[in-house]
Amino acid sequence: MKIEMHAHTGEASPCANVSAGQIPALYQQAGYGAIVITDHYCKWAQERSGAETAEAYAQYFLNGYRTAKAAGDKIGFPVLLGAEANLPGSPNDYLLYGITEKFILQHPDLHEMTLKELYTLCQKEQILLLQAHPYRTYCTPADPAYLDGAESYNGNPRHNNQNELAKEWSQKYHMIQSSGSDFHELEDVAKGGIETSIPVTDTRALYQVLRSGNYKLLTS
Repeated sequence: MKIEMHAHTGEASPCANVSAGQIPALYQQAGYGAIVITDHYCKWAQERSGAETAEAYAQYFLNGYRTAKAAGDKIGFPVLLGAEANLPGSPNDYLLYGITEKFILQHPDLHEMTLKELYTLCQKEQILLLQAHPYRTYCTPADPAYLDGAESYNGNPRHNNQNELAKEWSQKYHMIQSSGSDFHELEDVAKGGIETSIPVTDTRALYQVLRSGNYKLLTS
């Protein structure tokens, strides 16, 4: 089972240009068995959304996932919820796996936390926190003490991700590794992900697969 671990929708990520309703079919046709919608959750996305409160922004953020899930349900294709958070004072991005709509609605201010605060919250809620593309040109590897892992392969073709360095760093600190297409445009379909023999149809199952290490990374 191939799973896309990093995808953005036009409904919730201002930098994405593909409607959420199209994405499940694109990945089903590419031979994938599920997709994780990881729309941006950050101050700049909130400003672009027009949401004046964190609570209103949380609802805006969920639009992409909800639209994609409805489309996926129609064709029998699992769509899971994730997030790519950006925190104050740093350009770094962090992927959250194992989250639910309830978690987002209960913690709409997660993009205002420090990395330590977010990591502590994720540990409490059994959510995995991975740094996205840690060696991308504008990023800096974060303190591994506050991470479960890292995206050691990012397939987005429009960025210098330095995936080799990301993999070395992940291995050095024995972190959970992930791979994702960082889907924003049609050309980004199936540029990364993971493959596992374990059926994954919800976020709990995804969490367990990542924790177990029973998967391999897909690279383009």
